[in-house]
Amino acid sequence: MALSSEPISPDVADTAPLTRREIADLLPEVPDWSLEDRHLHARFSCAGFAEAMAFLREVAAFSARENHLPDIAIRMGRYVDVAWYTYAIGGLSRNDFIMAARLSEMLRHRQGGIL
Repeated sequence: MALSSEPISPDVADTAPLTRREIADLLPEVPDWSLEDRHLHARFSCAGFAEAMAFLREVAAFSARENHLPDIAIRMGRYVDVAWYTYAIGGLSRNDFIMAARLSEMLRHRQGGIL
């Protein structure tokens, strides 16, 4: 089953964060993402600030539907940084990788590629 097809676990508060080995095994499944300060991170380029704001709102709505929220920031007026991390467990969870895979898949289906 593709990572993006897996269900989100509604409550991970009592689970342990992924181990380094588990993270290393999952990273190839989300090639648009990298580890940065223990967060699963990607930067998306937009044409300008208005497009960056629209994209930020789209990511916010997408993640709110699953109730698994990322850290989102606009940098230099046109780049949107998205970072997944499960604060409730103090590390990365499988949900973080599922959401990263879903976001990448959603963007691939739109306009033939990531922004």
